Amino acid sequence: MRLGFIGLGRMGFNMVEGLLKHKIPVVAYNRSPEKTRQIAKKGAVPAYTINELAGKLTGRKIIWLMLPAGKPTDDMIKKLLPLLSKGDILIDGANDFYENAEKHKKLCDKYSIHFFDCGVSGGIWGLKNGYTLMVGGPKSQFKYIEPFCKALAPKKGYGYFGTAGSGHFVKSVHNIVEYVYLQGLAEGIELLSRFKHPIDMKKATSVWQPASVIRSWLLDLTNIALKSPDFKKIEPINKSVTLKELKQTAMAVKGYTPAFDLAAKIRLDKTNKFVLGKRVIAAVRREFGGHVVEKKK
Repeated sequence: MRLGFIGLGRMGFNMVEGLLKHKIPVVAYNRSPEKTRQIAKKGAVPAYTINELAGKLTGRKIIWLMLPAGKPTDDMIKKLLPLLSKGDILIDGANDFYENAEKHKKLCDKYSIHFFDCGVSGGIWGLKNGYTLMVGGPKSQFKYIEPFCKALAPKKGYGYFGTAGSGHFVKSVHNIVEYVYLQGLAEGIELLSRFKHPIDMKKATSVWQPASVIRSWLLDLTNIALKSPDFKKIEPINKSVTLKELKQTAMAVKGYTPAFDLAAKIRLDKTNKFVLGKRVIAAVRREFGGHVVEKKK
């Protein structure tokens, strides 16, 4: 069965390449055709319009969206629904607030289309390491998308969590944890820099890596970021398109998240306080997600 895939950004392009490596045929579409042409060279079936994509999916259609949350995803779902048939499946992999997934599910229900929301973690390393997938949607239909999850995720790296909205909710909590942990690492680097004699921060993080209780992939990436030749040129500026969604998630379940609240505040801080820490956060976000950094001129 061919999978339709819409959105070939940093995550989406590599996800399609990963599916192709597992011999899963993919019909791929991207708003800018250059990315579509690039993925076609790797074996995907190119589609240059939504109608073309739908037409190249035979039998039951399953389409995976990897678009920015909000209007881009909303508009695409509305364009796709008239092109689909009863029993077809849509999967939304955006970083979105879980209540929006519930709204998308109700809209899909009107067309008798099955809707899944899938939180995706793995950043620009996903093609190499696999993607963590957190899925919500109709349990009876999960078996039809599970082969794609198995192809994309490492062993035990995907899970079904319940009805529509569950996948986005679990991913949002994951991102809240990431905010807090990255803030902790940034504070640690700031403190190391303030000792009465110079401490080698790269050596300290290297020593922590093999067996300390704070060993993790984020610590590994912090060590890589510190060793980057341009680290000192990175501006302490952090922009996040998911921050509003994360705050909504915590508030919706009346969660107590003081550490996250502080981490979120610092992400937005534009003062000259905590400059090294904010630089660490920006540098590490570039390492795991390919997020753009600003540099000193």
